[in-house]
Amino acid sequence: MPGLNYQRVPLLRLQTVDETTSTPVNVLGYPTVGIYVTGAGTTSSGVVTIETADFNPSNESTYTGTWSAITTVNASDVTGGATKFIGLPVAGYSQIRTRISTVIGGGGTISTTLVAVSNG
Repeated sequence: MPGLNYQRVPLLRLQTVDETTSTPVNVLGYPTVGIYVTGAGTTSSGVVTIETADFNPSNESTYTGTWSAITTVNASDVTGGATKFIGLPVAGYSQIRTRISTVIGGGGTISTTLVAVSNG
């Protein structure tokens, strides 16, 4: 019987600054991907964008192409230490990252974590 493979990768940690991006995570072979967004303190405004791109990190040290937005999360949804889980549609993703696309307001911060699962 095949085993369950997974990875859990912290992405952003206690961030607020507009255009802060996480390191991309290679999720090739992991069709089931979710992102946890967690607030600390008051997060009254701001947006986190979950993005994907196709590149080979062993051949490209820095990807300079355009990332595709998968979805966004309002920082106000995770104010006061709340966590919001975003289950991404099952797909053949290559690389995924999170980015603060609008500055986090209110004095708090956000953190993001990726979890990916594969049956194989």
